[in-house]
Amino acid sequence: MDIKSFFKGFLLSTALLTASAGAEGFDVNVLDVHRYGPNLSASIMGNTPFVWGQWLPQAFGEVHYSWLEPMDQLTYGDAPKKAASYWRLYAAAELSPFFGGYKLGLGIRPFRSRWLFELNATYESFLYFRSNVEMVTAEVAGSGEIARTWNADHITDNVWKDDSKWDYAQQIDFGVSFGYYFAQGSVLGFNLHYLLTDISTDFDGKSYDFELNMPVFSRDFIIVMECFGRVPVSEHLAFVFESIYYRTGYLRSKNTVEKESLGYGKAMVGPHVSWDNGLQSVTLQIGGWRRVGKTFYNGSLSQKFLVQFEYQWNFSFPSHRDLSE
Repeated sequence: MDIKSFFKGFLLSTALLTASAGAEGFDVNVLDVHRYGPNLSASIMGNTPFVWGQWLPQAFGEVHYSWLEPMDQLTYGDAPKKAASYWRLYAAAELSPFFGGYKLGLGIRPFRSRWLFELNATYESFLYFRSNVEMVTAEVAGSGEIARTWNADHITDNVWKDDSKWDYAQQIDFGVSFGYYFAQGSVLGFNLHYLLTDISTDFDGKSYDFELNMPVFSRDFIIVMECFGRVPVSEHLAFVFESIYYRTGYLRSKNTVEKESLGYGKAMVGPHVSWDNGLQSVTLQIGGWRRVGKTFYNGSLSQKFLVQFEYQWNFSFPSHRDLSE
């Protein structure tokens, strides 16, 4: 079996059984199941298109630890109120078929209000597992060169080969979250992230970001804008939605464009089911994606539809107060 056939079978069959990570933002679990003091969770999430093509299926897993430090006179183990204020320190280890690494971050929600406002800064370091891939990052007379490499076949044809690179990468993420927590339990919000990425590569600066699923330069910046919401229907069922837009930087050397500003959007919606006092949950979402630009190939309609699955488990520490309260 060749490497492309192997990856098609492997990714399409396991993307829904493994997990996804992304830019740090406001976490609704902070209001649902987290407690002041230590919190530990693990998640697996993956997505895949209905038909193999322009979208590379994603599969990631993460173990996440956070410490919530109240800014008011509250007791460790208590649940944050909807109008809480706190510091949040967090660390995470993540793993995918293409890379593994860790995150360290700090966040603050300074105001006691139902209006959500949180600032975050995250440092991420990871290693590519023989999966640093050379990408086309600028068009040649509008000939569609970017589309030639920005697809699943090109990625899977060039990873885990004898001459593939074991490369190091790091990223700094500055984020801000806005939103509102309604009395009935619904939440509606907006995340904005500015990411600085630095990838060790011999490909003249052209590389790939597997978390964001898009080409980047070895030193690039990425803007991420996300709208999200959660509407509870019952104690155990809610509907969640998210709409995310990614945009990379632009690089010109004299009269030559070395790196175009690339972008795409993704929208997902579906049910969120929780049990065990919210400590365990699954989310199944259906949606799609679309790239921005006339020369960026989006694939057929079936290639643009996505299905995404997530399972999250939260550990209850002995110091935590009764989660059913």
